[in-house]
Amino acid sequence: MNPRASACPARAVRRRTRLCAVLVGPVLVAACRRDAPAPSAPPAAKVQAPVPEATLTTVTLTPEAATRLGIRTVVVERKALRRTRTVGGEVVAPAGATSVVAAPFAGTLETPGEVPAVGTTIASGTAVFHLIPLAPAERDATIDAQRAVDEARARQTLAARRLTRAEQLVKDGAGSRRAVEEAQSEIGIADADLKAASARLALADRGSAGGAGITLDAPYAALLRNIHASAGQRVAAGAPLFELVRLDSVWVRVPIYVGESNTIDARAPARVVGLGDPADAEGVLARPIAAPPSADPATAAVDLYFALSNQQGAFRPGQRVGVRLTRTGEAPSVVVPRASLLYDAYGGAWVYEARDGQVYVRRRVAVADLVDEYAVLSQGPSVGTPVVTDGAAELFGMEFGAGK
Repeated sequence: MNPRASACPARAVRRRTRLCAVLVGPVLVAACRRDAPAPSAPPAAKVQAPVPEATLTTVTLTPEAATRLGIRTVVVERKALRRTRTVGGEVVAPAGATSVVAAPFAGTLETPGEVPAVGTTIASGTAVFHLIPLAPAERDATIDAQRAVDEARARQTLAARRLTRAEQLVKDGAGSRRAVEEAQSEIGIADADLKAASARLALADRGSAGGAGITLDAPYAALLRNIHASAGQRVAAGAPLFELVRLDSVWVRVPIYVGESNTIDARAPARVVGLGDPADAEGVLARPIAAPPSADPATAAVDLYFALSNQQGAFRPGQRVGVRLTRTGEAPSVVVPRASLLYDAYGGAWVYEARDGQVYVRRRVAVADLVDEYAVLSQGPSVGTPVVTDGAAELFGMEFGAGK
């Protein structure tokens, strides 16, 4: 066998191996470079020395200091309460609270003095216009006014009979309280109509007898909503002159989704709060009333009505308010007394958790509801944890350097 022939294949193999190393090597190196992880990007934000809420400042008191501050604690507990729900409502003028003073006979208007500005509250007896008759006698106006009085008196009598029947049905167990309230409302409206018709008859009698004109004044203290005429204008008998509305008591209309109406106790009183009031605001008590039923098919909502005292004029028709309604049934809730709640400058709610050795730790809580003297928590200490009630404000001030 030729040794050169046998050596040639070996040299050829070594040559091919080197060639593969040269050719394959860069490919392998490139592949390794492609598979290498990219360098990580620097963080977008850097927080230095974070302070978790679990390590907030603790307050340690001596027994004498705790006694001087009157520290008292209660435990977080679970109670079955009738929860509430806050929804939006609208202040509206009550039915029958608006009245229009009309001219009892045809004549010319004059101003007895300065006409009150629209939007102001005027006292009873405030003169608005002076009406000079066009003719010495206005018998037709007197006849019309007398007919209006008779009709109003008949409606009053009918409303009284309806009320008597409704009360008797309730006593017999065959009627409803709602029917009694509606009959009482009808009597109130009939009384107002009779009073207005009687005043119009008196004005017509004075105008037709004297011939020198009469003064048209406000029959009661109310808000002057609108003026429909001006001085020097001729008006016909029955023409509206000015409009009054009584707002010492207003109604609040509360639309409720019809699918949730059965979860709301429509007979329970409600609390009316301002839209900017804090979560623990007491609000103003409003009582449910029987009003003409209304609903909105576009929003699938039915309306509840509540009467609200407005002696100070804090509410006006069209104003949006929050209404805290009472739900039906009771639900288990984690509660603490309202006296244990504290609020910081940003609206956050806190309580002080009491630990052994007169140590008190501030804990953040989330208030889900307010029911009577309790605050319902959706986040906070577990059931059985003691929290401070009396003396919580003193601890809060002591922690921030304003305590005793």
